[in-house]
Amino acid sequence: MTTLSSFYLDKTVVITGAGSGIGKALAQCFANLGARLAIADIDAELIENVAETLRKENNDIEVLTAVFDVAEKSSWQSFLKEAYKRHGKIDMLINNAGIEGSSKPVWATSDETLERVMSVNFFAMVNGSKAVLPYLAERPWAALVNVSSIFGLIGPPNTADYAASKFAIRGYTESLHAELSQIHPQIQVHLVHPGGINTNITRVEESQAFKSKFLTTPPSDLANFIAKSVMRNQPRIVFGNQSTLVKLASRLLPLNWLSKLISQEMKKLNMTADYTKDHPGFKIKDNK
Repeated sequence: MTTLSSFYLDKTVVITGAGSGIGKALAQCFANLGARLAIADIDAELIENVAETLRKENNDIEVLTAVFDVAEKSSWQSFLKEAYKRHGKIDMLINNAGIEGSSKPVWATSDETLERVMSVNFFAMVNGSKAVLPYLAERPWAALVNVSSIFGLIGPPNTADYAASKFAIRGYTESLHAELSQIHPQIQVHLVHPGGINTNITRVEESQAFKSKFLTTPPSDLANFIAKSVMRNQPRIVFGNQSTLVKLASRLLPLNWLSKLISQEMKKLNMTADYTKDHPGFKIKDNK
């Protein structure tokens, strides 16, 4: 019987957003399973602290670190080349890095915020997925794991920018799964829809009530579930607080009912400061 440790032993796993939260938990999980790691984050101090801890706890395990903005396409090539040079192969990429949205309704969200959320959450995933394919195609077994969200299954109020990026990840990954199955079936493609995971992604003031109520599942639980699901080749991975309920609701309820139920829950969090008829977002702009 194949165990997790024997399955991942000496495999090279690349993880983005590994300085904290889900990414950090994933790095710890795969290090414990004997994998070689290449981990990246935009925060140099955080990623180096994670690497140092992993080496101390896992007998000087091989860990390559990189500091870059995943939205920068050119940085991906140099990162993956260095990982390949260091470890001799790349077996798995987990596109985990992401940022929160504005936690405001559409009319109160700036174009700049939307563009940044799409850049980091969606286009960075695109860049990473395309850049890693030549490396994965070399391997007899490989996996590409793209992290979406339960907000890639439903679109609650005050999440249009974030949900748009996560729905985009879902569509892109599902299409890629179908495409690769025809030409490189040894490359598994996985789509992760985390529920309420207890991370520090929610930093703006408007999202703190949501965090305290819904983000309760430990990141380590999700990381372990992902490792098991990938080994079992389960393409869609749904896990975390409220995730099963959301999955069922997104499939079974008419959109009108679903929107009403979600809106009622969000109203309890008092995230309605911008819900005024005289909000500037509803006023015709003077182009003079």
